[in-house]
Amino acid sequence: MPDSLLIPTAVRAAFERIVDYAGLFPPARLAMEAAAGEYERERHGAHAWMLGRFVIPAAGIGALESALVERSSNEAEKVALAVLLDGNVRLSATPRTRIESAEIALRVDPEAGAARTAIRALRKGLSAVAPGLPVAVELPRGLRAALLAEAMDALAESGFAAKLRCGGLTADLTPSVEEVAAFIRAAVRARVPFKATAGLHHPVRRFHTSAGFVMHGFLNVFAAACFAPDFDAAMIAAIVAEEDTGAFGVDGQGLRWRDDVADETLLKYVRERRFLSFGSCSFREPVEDLAALRILPSP
Repeated sequence: MPDSLLIPTAVRAAFERIVDYAGLFPPARLAMEAAAGEYERERHGAHAWMLGRFVIPAAGIGALESALVERSSNEAEKVALAVLLDGNVRLSATPRTRIESAEIALRVDPEAGAARTAIRALRKGLSAVAPGLPVAVELPRGLRAALLAEAMDALAESGFAAKLRCGGLTADLTPSVEEVAAFIRAAVRARVPFKATAGLHHPVRRFHTSAGFVMHGFLNVFAAACFAPDFDAAMIAAIVAEEDTGAFGVDGQGLRWRDDVADETLLKYVRERRFLSFGSCSFREPVEDLAALRILPSP
């Protein structure tokens, strides 16, 4: 019997298409052919149900198409893309790809208080570049509370999602617990869905000896999104800061953090309306870590 048939529906609700594959980006930084091959293997593997979009710069779509042709990818099984926008490049899919979403960084001075104006201008510009596509906007770090709330309100008005960058190759690129918690609370309050990216290969926040610093966990972010409407700022920060793997669980009852449980109904709602996905340059690491926590069957 396939492992996927043994997975509780609440676990599937939590992790269905949750990992956007970003093998082209650091630290993996694979060549296009290697990244395309990895994605193809995983989308036909036992945990393909967890695999989301292939994250790619807009300028790389043609190279991906060539790599897929070389691998004789079935044209009927189009690769779903999350496209990173930079400039006014109009998006167009290819025979073996379909563009499902776009992502773009908002260029604005954190202290300028001009986030609303910048987001409105972005909406106008994207109407020509990516008409009708869901768009996730990465806000700059360092926004004060009032400016963060203003930016989230502007995203809600424009129909945009938000993008939370949780790390990078060095410690200084990793936002603090307080930054991550404030972002999640502001997004949930404004009813803005968000995706997360960078530094989230593993489920639970921990110190990584190879990197030399602490990295955030995707279960921490997920649980914080689930409980944000009912918990105060200190409790959301405590979830984001949690490093005890035993404090988390996902099973037939739902997602648990200590004594609190988000049931299957809430998980489905959160995945649709709050925490959309997270980007990772590795697909195997999240799967293997969830298996180690006995949340998934061993891969």
